[in-house]
Amino acid sequence: MRKDGAHASPLADVDALTGTLGGSGRGTRLTARRLARRLADEQLPVLDRAQQLSQRPEIQARLIACELVPFSFDEDPEEAMAVLHDLVADGDPAVRAAAVAACARITRTHFGRILEVLSGWRDSPSPHVRRAVVVSAARAAESTRLERAPQLMRLVDSLLTDRDPSVRRLLGPSALGAFLGAYPDVTFDSLIGWSTSSDPQVLWNVAMAFTSAPAAPLAKRALIVLRKLALDERRTVWRAVAAAMWQLGRRRPDVVRPELERWLADETRTKVAREALKYL
Repeated sequence: MRKDGAHASPLADVDALTGTLGGSGRGTRLTARRLARRLADEQLPVLDRAQQLSQRPEIQARLIACELVPFSFDEDPEEAMAVLHDLVADGDPAVRAAAVAACARITRTHFGRILEVLSGWRDSPSPHVRRAVVVSAARAAESTRLERAPQLMRLVDSLLTDRDPSVRRLLGPSALGAFLGAYPDVTFDSLIGWSTSSDPQVLWNVAMAFTSAPAAPLAKRALIVLRKLALDERRTVWRAVAAAMWQLGRRRPDVVRPELERWLADETRTKVAREALKYL
């Protein structure tokens, strides 16, 4: 990448940018867009500027870097994602959030080109990087892009055992829920397969997928999975089943309430039914 001409335009002056934006997210995005356009007009590499800003100590500079990376992706995809990787693992939560959002935008636009990179991120020691994979996968689920379904299932598969709170909170309830909304049949088949695991974290994710709004149309089929998981004695699992039955029961009482009534009379599932019925 070119390193010359770093300060060829007033808009490229880092100190001026970081000193005038304040905390406005919209202002940051507008500034990044304006800067990317100006750098492109002057035939200067946007990625160089994103890389430089990503290494600045000022939070605002790193926020601008997050917004610049999607504009620079085509210049050097591998290097752009390397810059974004460091921003996703940044010490500041605002920078991490902006970087994850940028990663999700890139994933939706360049899904096939980014899949291998995200697959590598799953093994990162940083939970923030692994969380970025989950968020990006959820955002990439689109009902008009059916070819993505099996790839997305494989992408999150190895993360189902991840016990870090920042990852698990988004995987079952959010990402798998998004998959159910975009690809109900493919996702349900995957949930059936995952439900045969002996790992309680995997089973927690399976059950929590049915707490999502897109699970409601699948309530009758969901009971096939939840009946089995309700027999699990591990608190992590059976309480997740109770949460799923509660949420499904709010949306589909016609299906779920009769099932819970039957569970009350079944000593192997009584505690699950009682916990779910507290909230119905």
